[in-house]
Amino acid sequence: MTNGLEVALRKRADLDQYGSNKRLLFALQLIFDIEDIATVAATSLTDHPNDKSCDLLYIDRGAGRVVLAQGYESENAAKLQAPARKAASLHQAINWLFNKSDPSGVPDALRVAWRELHDALADDAIGDVAIWYVHNLPESQQASAELRAARDSAYAQLNHGYPNSDIEVSCEELGRERLSQRYENSQTPILVSDMFTVEVPGAFEEHGDKWTALCTSVPVRWLHERFEQHGASLFSSNVRDYLGSRRSQSNINNGIQETVLNEPTNLWAYNNGITALVHDFSFVSGTVEITGLGIVNGAQTTGAIGSVPATDIGHGSHVLTRFIRCKDPETVRSIVRFNNRQNPTQASDFRSNDGVQRRLVREFERLGVVGYSGGRRGGSEDVIRRPGENHLSSEVAAQALAAFHGESGVAYHEKSKIWEQDALYSRVFPERVTAEHIVFVASLLRAIEMEKARLGRISADARTEDEIELFEWFSLRGSIMLAAEAIGTTRETLVGEAVSDAYVLQFKKNLSVSEAAKVWEPIVESLLAFAPGQLRDPLVTSTLRNRPAVESALRNFRSQVVAARKHNRAAYELFVGQVITR
Repeated sequence: MTNGLEVALRKRADLDQYGSNKRLLFALQLIFDIEDIATVAATSLTDHPNDKSCDLLYIDRGAGRVVLAQGYESENAAKLQAPARKAASLHQAINWLFNKSDPSGVPDALRVAWRELHDALADDAIGDVAIWYVHNLPESQQASAELRAARDSAYAQLNHGYPNSDIEVSCEELGRERLSQRYENSQTPILVSDMFTVEVPGAFEEHGDKWTALCTSVPVRWLHERFEQHGASLFSSNVRDYLGSRRSQSNINNGIQETVLNEPTNLWAYNNGITALVHDFSFVSGTVEITGLGIVNGAQTTGAIGSVPATDIGHGSHVLTRFIRCKDPETVRSIVRFNNRQNPTQASDFRSNDGVQRRLVREFERLGVVGYSGGRRGGSEDVIRRPGENHLSSEVAAQALAAFHGESGVAYHEKSKIWEQDALYSRVFPERVTAEHIVFVASLLRAIEMEKARLGRISADARTEDEIELFEWFSLRGSIMLAAEAIGTTRETLVGEAVSDAYVLQFKKNLSVSEAAKVWEPIVESLLAFAPGQLRDPLVTSTLRNRPAVESALRNFRSQVVAARKHNRAAYELFVGQVITR
């Protein structure tokens, strides 16, 4: 079971730049179906000499989750277990991170992370906190015990600081076996091989070239019993399993439970239903018999139903269900990929049929060097394989556009609002936006991330004083988006002429994002020399939320760039020779 995971990890050369955090980022991407892990890594990694035992703090306001993680990579894979002291050290991270009092004695980078977390908690935007210990050795009872103690400590602090919030805290040791199982489950659609019989009101079959499906309605009670019997094993291709039912109006799972309890006969009409892969099925006189069960769409529905007390489930409640039988491996993978939606509906999903997004998808297809989904998402298999392909996620495109065009705070704090608010969406994705311009701005973002990664690869004692200052500045949350906006404000200095419409900027050649990032590389390296001195305050004091402070910092930055133009003339002329400006 271990081999599949290790092979997949070895193939992820894009994660090599993160060193010992490679496995940790792989786990985060696998479990939460993250499209662009590089952008997440640039913000969420907190590995630092004084990191208070916190290697990663991932905050996702849109999904209402936080992950606090410690990673460990042993060079001796024959060891029997990972050191429990690394799990125990998470207590230190929890003590300073979840305490509502402003922490003292920590670097600015961690203080900014603390502020961002507590802003989200104060806004009641967080419902789930996960504490992870990710390593490449077998799991142990000692480490698990330390993690449970850390979980209980975090829950106590959060309950004390935010007593009116409903926050669930979990912990997990993702060692060699457990992470391997997560990975293998994502590749194996049917883990439960039992035979089941269920009485149904009727059924009919549909056929494809390589599959056959039975469409019916199963009683909610039967689905409840399957979840009670098999739990998360039902969700082989849903590596994140059931998400829980936090009590908030926006939580889909809580809404399913409310329907089961209060309007059971309406669940069929309100719910999209279940899609499951089976080894075989038959239907005779109102009875369906199936062999094997792997739910590829409907994990949240099943989990929400399974979490309702059995005595509260009525007899008249049914769920629309499709049982699909398929022997062709490639078709099975496609069924899983196109059915699977592990995340709750994302804001970008609602724009996937927008005219601008449909046009952009066609333009990217014509370019032929960059894949772009336009808001549509695939399953976890796509996410794990995609880095080998040149793919640009719609979320990163939106962030890059917003930051370059003067809204770095929106790009960092409110990326989901870009898709939700019509006025903001129209500003970021105006009718005139092109695929070529998106490559232009997204590659700038990638070049900035690459500069941060380059500095991280230099050993601490080998960094120059300027490199130390810039690396510390990069550790401040929001720095990458602010850097993109700052460089965007210097566009006329860079190209040496007035730019009446910044959306026309693009590269003359048809470049991939990585190729275009290399064009940006000397510009980024040159201009970011001014960042520690000019772009620090709005990150430390308000993490881009104080717009007047941001604008003041940008004016100072631009002035420094203008003053130094003659010293960088050669680099600017080389750059502008590759850019279309009108």
